[in-house]
Amino acid sequence: MFRRLRREAADGFGYAPGIAVYPDRFRLPFLAGVLIAAAERIRPGLGPWSPQVEARLRDVFATELSDVRARFLELFDDPGFFDRTQETLLEVALPRYLAAAQKQTALEQRDYGLWRGGDLLARGVYALGGFALGLFLVKAPFIPIPTTWDLLAFAFLLLAPFLPEAQVWLLKRRYRSELRSIVEDLRDAEVHRELYQPLASPQVPGEFPDPARRSKDRIAKRE
Repeated sequence: MFRRLRREAADGFGYAPGIAVYPDRFRLPFLAGVLIAAAERIRPGLGPWSPQVEARLRDVFATELSDVRARFLELFDDPGFFDRTQETLLEVALPRYLAAAQKQTALEQRDYGLWRGGDLLARGVYALGGFALGLFLVKAPFIPIPTTWDLLAFAFLLLAPFLPEAQVWLLKRRYRSELRSIVEDLRDAEVHRELYQPLASPQVPGEFPDPARRSKDRIAKRE
């Protein structure tokens, strides 16, 4: 919807449609994904959560942004745009990432809350418990399951030892979903920001002549 409104605004003020902004690699959602991925590469090896771990992750964000800023300014003469982008990333994406990373680190340090860390004894108990639950479901007269489904008890026996893997998978999936939601929210923020971008294409340094010089050239030609 916002893209359509922006096109209509451009048409109304006499600008050509398809207003150029900047490449995707310099926009909020892509940069958020890059920063989070860079932080995630080192976070698991930093140990329990502490102020030092948080400071290290902040440094990763700052270092990556510094590198991207240098590349951006080599191509485009618009430091104000990148300053606004960096401010949004540090004030929105970074705090949300640190909050999610802190919870995930605590889970990893506790082996995701697995009983006995999911060792062989724990898996054996899960197997026996699964078999007992399967027999109960099949044999209980008040549960509408045919008594011929004896294989259900054996299925529970075989599957129950893998409960630790299922628990870890679900918790990791939830964490990945939280990280994706950060990127998606910044995608929406980028759309809102585009609505109020200047309606002119970004100028690449050296690509266009200076406007004052062009005016002087036109005057000289007329004379």
